[in-house]
Amino acid sequence: MLVPENSHERFVRLLTEHEGIIRASIRSVIQRTEDVAEIMQSVSVVMWRKFDSLTDSTGFAKWACVIARYEILKFKRARARDRFQFDEELISLILEEGAEELPARTARLAHLEACLEKLPESRKALVLQAYAERGQKCLSLPAPLRRTGSTV
Repeated sequence: MLVPENSHERFVRLLTEHEGIIRASIRSVIQRTEDVAEIMQSVSVVMWRKFDSLTDSTGFAKWACVIARYEILKFKRARARDRFQFDEELISLILEEGAEELPARTARLAHLEACLEKLPESRKALVLQAYAERGQKCLSLPAPLRRTGSTV
């Protein structure tokens, strides 16, 4: 027998499921990892506060990306003193295009996950390691495995 989820559990499940998409949307216009994390945190808080207004959980990702858009603009306005900032029109354009591509990105991620599941554990770990640490050079991957670059 299934126990009905309360709103806390439903929110956490939906946020966990779509966090990568939301974060990617933010990262498409924000360069610094620390800023992305700060905006993601703000987005999560706003989503939690407004969660009762979400009528259809199948639209959670799109709803979250709209909230992210406003939080990005708010963040950008607060940082307006910096010389190197995208203007609001460009940010809106990038995020609108990203929202249109959301179904395709979701499908692509599902296909990638299916492909990863087909790999043997050692190969899967290698692929995940290559993408886990931002800025890691692929040539540095073989060292901990005691392998040469050509055998990886």
